[in-house]
Amino acid sequence: MSVTELAPKTGAGKAVAQTDALPLVEAKNLALRIPILKANDRSIRISPMRLLRDLYFGGTNRSVSTLLEDVSFTVNHGERLGLIGANGAGKSTLLRVLAGIYTPSSGTLTVRGTAKGLFDVSLGMLQDATGLENIYMRGLQMGLNLDEIKSLVPGIVEFTELGDAIEKPFNTYSSGMRLRLAVSISTMVEPDILLLDEWLGAGDARFSGKVQERMNSLVEKSRGLIIATHNEKLMRNLCTHGLVLSKGKVLFYGGLDEALELYNDGAQDK
Repeated sequence: MSVTELAPKTGAGKAVAQTDALPLVEAKNLALRIPILKANDRSIRISPMRLLRDLYFGGTNRSVSTLLEDVSFTVNHGERLGLIGANGAGKSTLLRVLAGIYTPSSGTLTVRGTAKGLFDVSLGMLQDATGLENIYMRGLQMGLNLDEIKSLVPGIVEFTELGDAIEKPFNTYSSGMRLRLAVSISTMVEPDILLLDEWLGAGDARFSGKVQERMNSLVEKSRGLIIATHNEKLMRNLCTHGLVLSKGKVLFYGGLDEALELYNDGAQDK
């Protein structure tokens, strides 16, 4: 059974202040298992709703794939955790569990404050809506109310540098314009706990510089950071602790230097 405790939100998506004595994130024996479905599965064709019910309530003998198993760690105020591992180790999956996108199959997860993940920043943009309409739609998806979004609009529009194009449909934008808008919207709220699947960058050199400044500001203002990246230099600059994953299991959790040394020595292959 999984338990996720989120602090009540107040203001522009921010959480009620928490005592620094309590960990921001406590994960205990987290596991994530998903059923293995086949395209020619008879139950899918005959009764898809029954299949979904059985999967939800566990009434099926269907084989499962274990994506995470017995994952435990804590992140205290001011700590920055780097997720280390090869492709397929479970880093992105764990981030999405922490963000509430996936629900753990077992174990407990306690998150004190608002946790926000910057994943797939262009996902959910409406092609026929204007840039301005997309700001409001994405803001609502992020849990903001209309007044909060309205107060953020001027800053977002200015940051995008789109000018009058903000009133034009998203499907008329160039790829660079689309990315500018998506990044500007995704970084408009400062979370307590920042979740990153690789460092965010976008656009031409000048705009990319603005994005880097904003990302640095988000990191500095956050109470905690959890990032998955293959960039060791970036991880050393950002992180205080490391969590080494292999095939969904924790090989090591502790100081960053020791975690990187263990990973670079090929511990995941042993």
